[in-house]
Formats: sequence, structure tokens, C-alpha cells
Amino acid sequence: MISITVFGISGLVIVILMTAKRLEEKRRKSFFILNMISKGDIHTRELYHKAVRLYSEGKEKTSFLLKRRVPIHAKNSMNKLLSFLKEKREQYVSNMRDSRLLKKPDGISEFFKNMSNIEKGNGEINDIFGNGSQEDKKELE
Repeated sequence: MISITVFGISGLVIVILMTAKRLEEKRRKSFFILNMISKGDIHTRELYHKAVRLYSEGKEKTSFLLKRRVPIHAKNSMNKLLSFLKEKREQYVSNMRDSRLLKKPDGISEFFKNMSNIEKGNGEINDIFGNGSQEDKKELE
């Protein structure tokens, strides 16, 4: 039903436009509806040209942004991140050197001395460590 109505209205508009054009040619006087169509066509053409210009400018700006600015910004951010991580690493390395465990007399150096004694057979191992199998657990019980 809607398509029949639209078809009827469009046919009626075509007939009115053809009649107005013929009357305009005979009387040499323009009709209001034809003036409106001409002005609408001019405005539509201007809008089309503005849209094409905006599209081309936007395309150029986007291309420049993606090809030039984004890589430069990414490189800059990466350099800042690397320098920040380097500073933090140096800070933690210096903190590790000043650690309390290393300053104790029985710190890391004592640990390595004890390990060398154990490897030579001079030390004792009090804890029993198995490989975690079921048989080792049964033996311990």
C-alpha cells in the first residue's frame, strides 16, 4: 500500500514539474517551484563541494597524523619508558647493595661458605628432601 502511494505521489510531482516547465516556456516567466528547484540545486552543489573539500583535508590530516605524528610520539614514549625503567633498575640495584642481609656477618658470604663445607662433606644436612614421590612420603611416615 505504501509503495503504491509513493509511486502515485512521485508520478504526480513529475506531471506538475513538466506542466510548470511548459508554462514557463510559453509565458517567459519563471514559476516559484522551478526557482526553488534551481536554488536547491545550487545549494546542494555548494554543500557537495564543501563536503569533498572537508573530506580531502581530513584525509590529508589523518594521513599526516598516522604516518608522521604517531610514530614520533610512540618513539618518544618508548624512550621515556626505557629511561624510567633504567632509573628504577639502578635504584633497586643500589638498594640491593645496601641491603641488611648483605651487611650482616652471617649474610650471603656465610651462606656460600656453609654451602662449600656441605659440598666438601664437612657440614651436616638435617632436612631430608625427596623428589616428591609417593614412596618418599611413605618412608618418612
